[in-house]
Amino acid sequence: MPSRTWEPPAPYDLARTLRVLRRGGGNPACRQEPDGTWWRCSRTPDGPVTLRISDGPDSVGGRLITGTAWGPGADWALDQLPSLLGADDELVAFRPRHRVVAAAHRKHRGLRLARTGLVMESLVPSVLEQRITTGSAHYAWRRLLSRYGERPPGPAPQGMRIPPSAATWRMVPSWEWHRAGVDRSRASAILRACSYAPRLEEAATMASRGPMRASASLRCRSTA
Repeated sequence: MPSRTWEPPAPYDLARTLRVLRRGGGNPACRQEPDGTWWRCSRTPDGPVTLRISDGPDSVGGRLITGTAWGPGADWALDQLPSLLGADDELVAFRPRHRVVAAAHRKHRGLRLARTGLVMESLVPSVLEQRITTGSAHYAWRRLLSRYGERPPGPAPQGMRIPPSAATWRMVPSWEWHRAGVDRSRASAILRACSYAPRLEEAATMASRGPMRASASLRCRSTA
């Protein structure tokens, strides 16, 4: 299986960076193991992928984050690995002006902004989280993925699932949304988004007016 390593800047906090993607401890698509290893199951433009992310020392005394991937989307996921880990943050240029932002930046200096490159994967759970408690949203996400998600490739931990495709989301019957605690307005919003899924996914590839460049001190190395 292919793998890729990334040398993060210092300071860097892998757990804080990826925690925003977990959406609860029982998320079938993203899991953190007790030893700090992360597992992600995604539906990439090239197909499903299982991605394992581990943190460890380099042989020459540095620090490396290693991603190993299985499935048709493996190459795509490894190409995106630095962005997922926050390499697109422009560290030197960030100058917090507000005192609250500055204090948070000092307190969480190792936090980076993860970028998945997958719009629907983030959009659906975000819609589920509207106007209800976090616990209820996480329950709905777990229930729907466990029932309609796809078994992931490779050695993913038991119970993990690939998030449904837009076509599969559109096939979820009304009573299943209800059983998951999802009201009609949120279910309708997800179904409308599924109708425009290809166009929405294009948003992840659009260039911003002020593109963020990874620091020159970051370096990536690929292995097979």
